[in-house]
Amino acid sequence: MALVSSHLEAFLAVSQTLNFTKAADVLHITQSALSQRIINLEEELATTLFIRDRSGLKLTETAVKLLHYCKIKNNLEDEFIHSLKSQNSNELAGLVRIGGFSSVMASLVVPALVPLAKDHAKVKIQTFTREVDDLFAMLTRGEIDYMLLDDRFEKENLERILLGHEVNFLVQNPRCKNEDVYLDHDEKDQVTLAYFKKYKIKPEKFERHYLDDVYGLISGVKAGLGRAILPRHLIKGQKDIVNVGTKNSLDIPVYLYYYARPYYTKLHHRIVEDLKKIVF
Repeated sequence: MALVSSHLEAFLAVSQTLNFTKAADVLHITQSALSQRIINLEEELATTLFIRDRSGLKLTETAVKLLHYCKIKNNLEDEFIHSLKSQNSNELAGLVRIGGFSSVMASLVVPALVPLAKDHAKVKIQTFTREVDDLFAMLTRGEIDYMLLDDRFEKENLERILLGHEVNFLVQNPRCKNEDVYLDHDEKDQVTLAYFKKYKIKPEKFERHYLDDVYGLISGVKAGLGRAILPRHLIKGQKDIVNVGTKNSLDIPVYLYYYARPYYTKLHHRIVEDLKKIVF
């Protein structure tokens, strides 16, 4: 059974937007036409691809598998077409979409991918900085192809490669008087609490400010707002930031995640090799 390409195109648009109206706009078709394509595809596969709940549209388990099939199919097609058109067999082309948390993306991932973009003009890079809770959902929906995260995920169809360990220290401004105030990304941020647990720290007073991302934490520490657990590679040489935890560090493993495929493109191999060169 061959799946109809227009049906797959409709499915991919809905999967990535999780909204029929937006997906119809992307494809420049009416919403009723889009809905009919999805219905036809579900009938072809004899399964349900989308379900609705209070939070909105969600992919079924079958839909997640189909989404990754579509990604593999599109990547292979893109590589084949490029190989026919290109006079240079070693030239790479394609879109690289990678997401991660704020302390690694701008400072480590982007510099690691610069040589790839310079060597191959037809490679386009798109990065996403998100909180850890959002990243896996983006990978599942096909909004990103690669994810940098800690070791919290280990799934059968998910490949992961250890890139290194982010070494974090307890720091503050030397003139800071708010030693009972700690800075975190948001209420879900567990880094400070993990540091306390590792070194059996039980502060008598403990207040928190939430400054959105690692660069907000750095600014807050410099301004004397409070203490924070910050990565070594971002505070090295920074004025007005001192290590108050001596050699006590919180080492967080950083993994590269992507869905397993039966075949990997040349671009994929280059991306993985470049990211494995990151030094934390």
